[in-house]
Amino acid sequence: IWASRDQKGKGYTFNYEALKASNDDVQMRSDWLFPICTGGERLKNDNGDKLHPTQKPEALLARIMTASTRPGDIVLDPFFGSGTTGAVARRLGRHFVGIEREQTYIDAAMERIDAVRPLEGANLTVLTGKR
Repeated sequence: IWASRDQKGKGYTFNYEALKASNDDVQMRSDWLFPICTGGERLKNDNGDKLHPTQKPEALLARIMTASTRPGDIVLDPFFGSGTTGAVARRLGRHFVGIEREQTYIDAAMERIDAVRPLEGANLTVLTGKR
């Protein structure tokens, strides 16, 4: 994620205050630690095997979208896979475009996203600071 306070950087979003608020009011650093995608979040096929080999944790995409988008923005994922980006985008009130060539993953992503309920408006407020 690239962020700038430079005038040339206009049009880019970096929600510093929202990230700080989600990190016990401490500035977010560049190293983020997330558990791997396991348990109930991990999508499985009919045989009980991982549906997609590189499924990302929803918490990772939620942090990225919180940092770099606002409700109503459009998020592009050119390697959509199991639809984590689309599921999180829908939950956070963002629109998305996903590109995927494998029909198995497309079907799973559509089912996954259809089950997501967006957060209510008050839960989508992006904090802004004095910067």
